[in-house]
Amino acid sequence: MKRAAIILAGGAGTRLWPLSSDDNPKQFLRLFDGQSLLQKTYARLLRSIAPELIYISTNERYRAKCVEQLPLLPKDNILTEPARRNTAPAIALCMFEVEAREGDAVVAVLPADHFIADESAFLRILGRAYQHAESSDDLVTIGIDPTHAETGFGYLELGEEIAQQVIRLKRFAEKPSREKAEEFLAAGNFVWNGGIFIWRTSVFRAALESAAPRLATVTRANYESMESISIDYALMEKAPRVATVRGNFGWSDVGSWAAISKLIAKPNANLHTADAANVFVIAEKPVAVVGLSDVAVIDSPDGLLVLDLRKSELLSAVVKKMP
Repeated sequence: MKRAAIILAGGAGTRLWPLSSDDNPKQFLRLFDGQSLLQKTYARLLRSIAPELIYISTNERYRAKCVEQLPLLPKDNILTEPARRNTAPAIALCMFEVEAREGDAVVAVLPADHFIADESAFLRILGRAYQHAESSDDLVTIGIDPTHAETGFGYLELGEEIAQQVIRLKRFAEKPSREKAEEFLAAGNFVWNGGIFIWRTSVFRAALESAAPRLATVTRANYESMESISIDYALMEKAPRVATVRGNFGWSDVGSWAAISKLIAKPNANLHTADAANVFVIAEKPVAVVGLSDVAVIDSPDGLLVLDLRKSELLSAVVKKMP
């Protein structure tokens, strides 16, 4: 059975302002040794999947960026959504196109904007997920072993092992309170939901027809009439057969400057400090930081950010208030 992949590259956000914007979201920022997260995701998949079986799901406004950053990807493998309608309509539209082209293939759906440190470990886990999806009618997720009590992620509650390395999913858990996140961590059977799914095209279609019949009729012509809803709410939380392969592979959703500072921290010739610690700077001009710790300074033509890294979650609210 063919193994294919869909990289979700249509999202936008403000959590990495001033470098990220609606015109240049984080998946296209070349922050990782001159590469973007989209380029790293594509290169990672190329280690186990034929290039003609890798597809990109994106917004029409980002098509040119995808072509520019992935010059070896067949251009007709860049599938654009006519409007923004969240992940469920976008995934359904792409899945039906992949099904039309490839038949009953097994497809992995992955975000373009996540970082993975141990790529070999990730590919082993992805391979096991492909194996299970090929041989069963389960929708398969990849769960990330939590390293701390995180309140910013959704969780997966796991049940019994149903095959080697494959565990039955009991339920999806929303982003928890601090107290609940501590309980999840202590319980040991909760993992982070990284938004990575693997399924056969035929299994996906049947599950969607049962859980969200209207969404199962999606085409480019009726796309704008579809409800804006995530794939978790539309399908995964309703599906009776969901399995999880869990693992630890140095995953980050790169959701803040605090996360970025841990991933690409390195000496910066433009940074000069006195009585300061844990200072992260992206700037082409000299920057002096005196008497401050846990701070980021991000300079760009679109704005200047000075941020307490311990309060990164407050940035989006500030940016949304800007004229």
